[in-house]
Amino acid sequence: MKRFVNLISLAFLSWGLLNVPDSQASVTSPLDGVNAFSTATDDITDLPDSPQAQRAAAKQLTIPSSSPIPLEGYRWPSRQITVYMATQDHQVQAAFREAVKKWNQTKAVHLHWIKSRQRAEVIVTDGDLQTTGNSNVGYVTSQLGSTETQFNPDTHAMIRAKSTLDAAKLRYVNRQYRDHVAEHELGHALGLAHAPEDYQSVMIPRNIRRGISKLDRQAIRNLYGLN
Repeated sequence: MKRFVNLISLAFLSWGLLNVPDSQASVTSPLDGVNAFSTATDDITDLPDSPQAQRAAAKQLTIPSSSPIPLEGYRWPSRQITVYMATQDHQVQAAFREAVKKWNQTKAVHLHWIKSRQRAEVIVTDGDLQTTGNSNVGYVTSQLGSTETQFNPDTHAMIRAKSTLDAAKLRYVNRQYRDHVAEHELGHALGLAHAPEDYQSVMIPRNIRRGISKLDRQAIRNLYGLN
């Protein structure tokens, strides 16, 4: 009997705003990233006999021991990955569509849209993400995006993932920045971790400056066995 373990990795992308007088304020959109692990279940959870879980249990995958960008330690069994759009928010839809296009341009994976949520491997949506802070010191941290990834720890294979953008908070940034946040979250959904030391990477957990970098491309291709 195959062992089924329900593990969900949670990765958050957030920004912090410090309350200062208007004359001193500047908009730099500082971002903080938090990694957390949980066994809590939600709507991406599958039963052991689901098609996604069976695929993940079928074969043990090899994860590169070194990478130019940190890896989560798991990936999809196939380079063909299905995605379901679960949001009606037009700005979030546009951001995720652009992010899918950009990751497909790496030639490492092919993300393609399907109309069945049940059959999808990756679900992209919007949501009201948690805001934390201490009003006494005037610091508030607001999550812009999060990704929950369910995986099989025995085979290092991903089962399902859900990437969420906070549409309300992202109203305050331009379209290019929303696109980069979506690229960041899909990077987690593909198996990339935060890259706190690489300021050019889309996986940096603060101050995202650009989209998918040359090293991001190299890392995702290495992860899926193409380099």
